[in-house]
Amino acid sequence: NSCKKADSEKDYGISKIYMPQAIFKSAGVDNNYPVPSGTDSSTFNYQVDTKANKIRVILGASLSGPGRDAYSVEISANNDTVQHLLNTRLLDPAIYRVMPASMYTLPAKLDVPAGKKSGTFYLEMDIPQLKSNDYAGKYLVLAVKLKGASKYELNSSLSTTIVVINVNTLVIGPAVNITNKYILNPGNPFIASAMNGSRWGTLKDWKANTAALSHGGVGGFSNDGDGKTMDLESGWGSPQILNGKLSQTITLPAGTYSFDPSGGNWKWQGTKDPCYVVVAPNADDLPDYSNIVNNSSVQYQLIAQPQTAVTFQLNTTTKVTLGVVVNYVQDQQGIKSTQVVLYNYPTHL
Repeated sequence: NSCKKADSEKDYGISKIYMPQAIFKSAGVDNNYPVPSGTDSSTFNYQVDTKANKIRVILGASLSGPGRDAYSVEISANNDTVQHLLNTRLLDPAIYRVMPASMYTLPAKLDVPAGKKSGTFYLEMDIPQLKSNDYAGKYLVLAVKLKGASKYELNSSLSTTIVVINVNTLVIGPAVNITNKYILNPGNPFIASAMNGSRWGTLKDWKANTAALSHGGVGGFSNDGDGKTMDLESGWGSPQILNGKLSQTITLPAGTYSFDPSGGNWKWQGTKDPCYVVVAPNADDLPDYSNIVNNSSVQYQLIAQPQTAVTFQLNTTTKVTLGVVVNYVQDQQGIKSTQVVLYNYPTHL
């Protein structure tokens, strides 16, 4: 027993270098370090350097056990780790991306002086790149690894931190749901203004063009086993919908917004041809299907599951038309939504 006790005490006393951020949220289960975290500027796990236009994510190394000597560690990014998570779908490739090397910088080394045990370093990210529409609604992931310790062992299970950047939350701040304040008939359930039979109808308070009224003069609404939904579908006896549009025109004050007609998750997303969620500032209607891609006067996202919201910024009170534009050429396709959502972001970079 005395031998076992001595062994136990010896193991407990081993000093190892680890990354506190690897256990910050996950307790070491997956080493994920979500950014942003914290409730205000005093507890956020990042800093904003407005002069340099950089975000500085707080990282570090610490020493467990009784050791008090100086030590240093090398710092590097390990993209193989992130790629493995994507390839094995532990991270969904549809919304998670490897952070591009052009976006960030890391120091090569961290020196911790004697008596200090812990040291801090920063992952610096370029704010203009973060704000690129390419990353709207996405998560950027970087594995930051410690290696080459000058003294002490590395704790192998806690020497890599998976930094997971929630781009929308970091760039434009916490979302405030303002759907009911600005959008009429937003769903849960949707309401029809006219019906043709018991299933197909026209959405109340929404503008549907002639192409969208494809079910005997009505369209945009269905009442079936999925409930009362926003619905645009063709096939199964219904005609093609070419350049079909559903929209509302509203007026919004200056600010940053996002619009998602899927409500966070399409009830059914069965599009075969490219279709779009579109926001058109200073317009009474959505552009035609052929005039969406590369149109600098609108913001748009491809309809997909999960749906990337369209994020847009207004510098003054502005009339905005928002909705969906579809072009169903192939047979048997469509979308159904139980609700649409509009968010405002009062604090944003």
